[in-house]
Formats: sequence, structure tokens, C-alpha cells
Amino acid sequence: MPDRPHADLVALRARRGDRLATLLRELDLDHVLLSGADHIRYATDYRTQLVSEAFDWYAAIVDADGEAEVFVPYVEDELPRPDEGLPHVRAVHPLPSWAPAACHPRQWLTAVGGVLARRGARRVGYEGLDVVLRDGLAERGLLLRPVGRELFQMREIKDEIEVELLAATCRANEAALRRAVETAGAGMSDHDLLAVAAHDQHAAGVEFLTHGVCNVRKSSGGWFADGARLREGEPFFLDIGCYGRGGYASDLCRTGFVGDVPDAVRHAYACLLEAHLAGQDSARPGVRASAVHEAINACLHGHRLPHTPYATGHGVGLRICELPTIYRRDRMDEDAVIRAGQVLAIEPETTVEVNGLPLVLKVEDNFLVEPSGLRPLSATAPALS
Repeated sequence: MPDRPHADLVALRARRGDRLATLLRELDLDHVLLSGADHIRYATDYRTQLVSEAFDWYAAIVDADGEAEVFVPYVEDELPRPDEGLPHVRAVHPLPSWAPAACHPRQWLTAVGGVLARRGARRVGYEGLDVVLRDGLAERGLLLRPVGRELFQMREIKDEIEVELLAATCRANEAALRRAVETAGAGMSDHDLLAVAAHDQHAAGVEFLTHGVCNVRKSSGGWFADGARLREGEPFFLDIGCYGRGGYASDLCRTGFVGDVPDAVRHAYACLLEAHLAGQDSARPGVRASAVHEAINACLHGHRLPHTPYATGHGVGLRICELPTIYRRDRMDEDAVIRAGQVLAIEPETTVEVNGLPLVLKVEDNFLVEPSGLRPLSATAPALS
């Protein structure tokens, strides 16, 4: 990345290991069996994801001392101590290539169950296991406990090094998004705009692109590019994300405009930015997540505009969408309290109708929650000149 941070990843790894060890002690577990690329990265710093569908191709076993063994789909034999930079990763073990446990459950059970047995595991936390693998391990006498939610909760409060890495990814992602919006012109397609953004994200040296969507004259939820071309006088929006150094993410969105837009669009966009600010002002330590959601939508309703039809925010970390969820109280298991140290995306959306055509407007930025309120990690959405 152009301003690639010189973060102390060894220190970060140690701090994350301490958190995981504390969680294992609290839950009375001797090992955890991980399958998500983000949880594996957090616990081991081993980078697993190769393609977007690879979320169930890998596994890792980690104990309270941070000693880990990883299972991957691209080796033929066990590789002891595969990376001198990751001395806590004892070995990499082979799994069936490019396939989840559901496709080859016996192979997975033999590989994973064998290592757990050799390590003397008895009480094992797990997240995201295929049911056949889970039941097979239980039949071998392991006491298994689901810990997916606890792992996400553990990751909510970010270390200062994590914040540094998240901010760097935001800068790269925001620069790519800004250039794509500034490049837009009548006749260009949604694919053209996403290509500009993706080029700049890759040129900045990010690890992986998480998503790239562009709404051109589609209703809410119609975010996917299909060759639609930009027209003079109309808005569009781009929502893009990526993982930067260390796997830390950024999730941003901008509404752009082609030429002079109608007054109704200008007014709606100004109201959207006002709602965005209302969300930022309300997202303070001690405030419930639903109160932030309500503040955003109350502002939109006050301007007689449609409310955001989904969560107006979420945490950001080793996933673009983590806890807390900022949504309706009745659509969440827990109406979490906003806490200092969280990194949040705030993303209001609304719709304005022009000549019978609904036009969707959206903005999204990332923020660090500090004791006094939010600090932007991305340059926040600009007003329409």
C-alpha cells in the first residue's frame, strides 16, 4: 500500500494470542477448532483465503499457549514448521483440494480428528463445523462447544495496532473509490467504474477484494453490476471493500452524480448526509446500537424520505462486517452497547423518485469509537457541489 504501515505484527500476534488464551480459560477449553479465514488469521496470523468461496476449505487447531496446526487444500504431505515467521504454527496438514468438509467428511475427520487425538484434546471449542465432522468428533469422545459468537465478541475492541492497519486499508480503499467516482461519465457502464476501483485497490497492494457493487437505476438491494450505463443527470453509487495488510478490512460507499442532477436528488442527498451525521453524533460509548439506527432513520423520516431497509452500520475488522450490528432492536439477539475501541461502518441509504424512477442514494464510512465519539478512518462523504 502507498503508505504501508510499519505495524509491529509480532506484537499484535502476541496480544491477540493473550485474548484467545483468556477466552479459552474462561470457557474451560483446552483447544479451539477454527474454520473461518478471519478467525484463523486472528489466532495464528496464517493467511488462508485464496478465493471468495474458500471459507470452508481450511481449519486450524489452536491451544491456550497459541501453538497451532493448520489444515490446507494445497499440500500433499504434512509440512512441519512451514513458516519461520510463524514459529507457533507447528505444522500444515493436507486436506482434499478445493473442497469443503461436506464433500469429503471422512477425509476431514481422519485428518482433524487425528491431530486432536495426538494433542490430547478433550474440551474443544469450534465455529462453523460441518455437522458430519462435528458429530464424528463427538463420537470420538471430545466435548465440543460452539464458540463462534464468543470469538466475534472477543474481536470487537480493537488493539491500537489493529486500528493503524484498519486506517491504512481505509485510505487505500477511499482513494480507489474516489477516483472511480471522479472518473464517472455518461455512457460508462457499472462494470467500467468497478474496474477503475479494482485497479486502484490492487495497485495499492491490498491483499484481497471483498466486494465491488454498483447501483445504477436499481431499487434497494439491486447492487450488482449488469452493464447498466450512466446517464446524464442521474446518481449512482459504488460500494467496495478490501483487505489490507494483516487482513484488516475497509468497507466504503459513495454516491456519485453524472452532470447536473434534479433538485429533488440534490435535496435527498443533502438529507442523506444529514442522516449520516446523525448516526455519527449518536454513536458514542454507552449508547445502544439500536439508538444509532433509530437516529439515522428518524432524520430520514423527518425529511419524508424512505428509511434504510437494512442495518445502518456494523463493526469492521478482519471481516468487513463484524459485531456490533447496528439495526432494529427486534432484529438482533442483543442490542449491544457502543464501546470505545470498536471500529464501525455507518451506512445510511434512502431513495428518491424522479419522473417515476426510484433512485437509490447511499454513503458509508468507517470510524473508530473513542471516549468522546467517533474518529473518521476514511475521508467522509462529500457534499454535492
